[in-house]
Amino acid sequence: MLNLAGSSYDFGKVLFAVLQECEHRRRALAPAEAEQGLMEIARDKLAEIRESYQEAGGSRPYWEDLEHEVLNTALPQYIPRAVEQTRLEGAGYDVFRKGDPAARVVFGLLGLILGALLILLPPQLIVERGVAFLLAAVGVLYPEIKKGYHDYRFSKFLNRLIVKAEKYQNDRRLHYVSNARLEEELRSLETPAEKPREGATVHPFPKEPEGSGPRRGGRRVKG
Repeated sequence: MLNLAGSSYDFGKVLFAVLQECEHRRRALAPAEAEQGLMEIARDKLAEIRESYQEAGGSRPYWEDLEHEVLNTALPQYIPRAVEQTRLEGAGYDVFRKGDPAARVVFGLLGLILGALLILLPPQLIVERGVAFLLAAVGVLYPEIKKGYHDYRFSKFLNRLIVKAEKYQNDRRLHYVSNARLEEELRSLETPAEKPREGATVHPFPKEPEGSGPRRGGRRVKG
């Protein structure tokens, strides 16, 4: 796994670019077509990156490994979580009435009632009166708390995918590559123009025109 095109094409950076494109567009996908749509977005982004990768002189075997890591390892993990995240966002994170003002009043009252019940505990278990107001505030902010929780978990999941891709690449650096694999990657860099035609004679240096002798002071000297 030899990256000759520069660190911009490391596994983690390419996967980050692909996931960023998917995240930018996933909310516009209908639920029924979300899985297929996300995969198409990823393939289109990879095709775009591949053009610049080839211009940078990257090898074909490395790109095949990179593409397999993105499409066959990271995307199957990402797509189900992304679809569920889109569902949660559309459903108001499964909060009662999507956390509208009426729902917040209900949550606040429930927190206040719970706090009042705690205050009525026996003297040995007495709770500070301020707990009732604290629970009321938590009830009012419950929709934001649940939203932040789910968004944070999803963000951590995306970062974990990128870190795993980087670790996988680092574990398969050059010292784990066989000589045959290395030669295959180097051969893939050769262009047809660099390969001699069959039966052609390869001259290491340009030939002098026939009849020419050594030059001295810019003039040809006859032998």
